[in-house]
Amino acid sequence: MIPFYGVVVLSCVMCMITLAMAVGKNTILDKNSIQWFRFTFILVAMGMTFEFAGVLFSHLGNIPSWLFITVTLCEYVLSPFLTLSLAKSCGIKASLKPMFAVMMFHAALEIALAPFGIIFYISEEGYFCRGDFYWIYLVFCGISFLFILFVFIHLARKAKENNLGALLMIAVTFLCGQIPSIVEDQIYTGYMSICITAVLLYIFTQDLMRGQLIKIIGQEQEKSTHDSLTGVANRELYERRTGIMNGNIQNDAQAVHFAICECDLNNLKVINDTYGHESGDFYIKACCKVICNFFKHSPVFRTGGDEFVIILQNEDYENYEQIKKDINEFVMSEVRKKSSILEKISFAAGFSKFNSKTDKTVGDVLNRADFEMYIHKKCVKTNASV
Repeated sequence: MIPFYGVVVLSCVMCMITLAMAVGKNTILDKNSIQWFRFTFILVAMGMTFEFAGVLFSHLGNIPSWLFITVTLCEYVLSPFLTLSLAKSCGIKASLKPMFAVMMFHAALEIALAPFGIIFYISEEGYFCRGDFYWIYLVFCGISFLFILFVFIHLARKAKENNLGALLMIAVTFLCGQIPSIVEDQIYTGYMSICITAVLLYIFTQDLMRGQLIKIIGQEQEKSTHDSLTGVANRELYERRTGIMNGNIQNDAQAVHFAICECDLNNLKVINDTYGHESGDFYIKACCKVICNFFKHSPVFRTGGDEFVIILQNEDYENYEQIKKDINEFVMSEVRKKSSILEKISFAAGFSKFNSKTDKTVGDVLNRADFEMYIHKKCVKTNASV
């Protein structure tokens, strides 16, 4: 038993020391978490060493009682403190001073009672024995269990649903090692479970932070490719999209099917000059919302201050003629409304379909849509003046 247990302890201790040395390399953890994980790994290595020394002393017998008691005290004092270092490693922001005070009280109690053999004592034969008040140690272990549960709940709030299963398994791993070692002092799984839990939490915390980082990067990319006022895609994304489409046209024009609609808002300059730019922004957003309602299955791009381009696809492409008709009817009905220009949604729209035989780029289709849009704009102005 002892040789096997010694090999396990040595492997775990070497694992902890290796991680303590490597934790700051090639990681996305913040500096504070790195320092706390390093501290945790060192504590676990020390705790396992003290535990093994105690088991070895008990096996050998005839070890000076003061040395045996000192080693056991170190093990008992360290164990509850590990929950604090794990909490800080996992990014707990709340103050841990109350918990630290409890653990310090426990450490002082263990040291003060050690000479009297109340919590544990070393028999005359040199064996470890539990004292009549061993339950005091168990109480503080229970407090540390509750605290580590708090840590897991904290991580669960930050984790996505697909990570909750992994978090639950880490918690079960911790309890599976801790509970048997508390119930029976001949089962030496307490520190092994802490060792495994520390490694798993290290991996879990990194994955959690990586996921948050990816989310932030995605949000930043979203901001860089979308118009801040309207929320639709901006010109940069339009250029990217058309670049891909031009490549598809060059590879196989026959397989490409799309149409372009270009919209240009009417009366924006007058609204800005008369009512102010805040009203102009409101008008742009109102017009954009209407345009997006017409094109529910296609990307809408704001390519200029008052210009929008839509690449018709899917159902919108199939309903090309109907959408064109609906927009014209809507615009004309708005023109005839007896209200101020600020209350009217007015824009001109030009349409064009991609022709694989004549069009070489998306720009060729856009040019035709642009030409039709100006014809439509003149028609709208004519009706507005009637």
